[in-house]
Amino acid sequence: MGIDIYAVWKGQTEAEEIAQASAGFSLVLGHAGYLREAYHGPPYATMYLCREAFESPSARAVIPAAVLWQRLPETLRLSEERQRKLYGLKKRQDIEPFLQSFHDFVVLCEAKEKETGEPVIIVASY
Repeated sequence: MGIDIYAVWKGQTEAEEIAQASAGFSLVLGHAGYLREAYHGPPYATMYLCREAFESPSARAVIPAAVLWQRLPETLRLSEERQRKLYGLKKRQDIEPFLQSFHDFVVLCEAKEKETGEPVIIVASY
């Protein structure tokens, strides 16, 4: 079991939806608008980055890209701490793909916001 985060935007294509749905619980698909963390213990970077979705009864929230960018540095710190503490990763090169996924997720959310004129909807499945 784990936490799945999906970005949803106006005009999202079927191919974009399939890219997220067929993620196979990948931990490095931020570029497709998908993030995942397993329930192995805190810290949970997804819960920090997308907190409004976790606070919402519907598990959905509109989060502007500016807010995601503001939270990204702490999100990356939490993700790195998680990789070191829970999974014993020591080398930066082993941790980098996880950090890059969060960065790519925020980049995609910003691009879709600019493209559509509306912030993305973040959906948390947990």
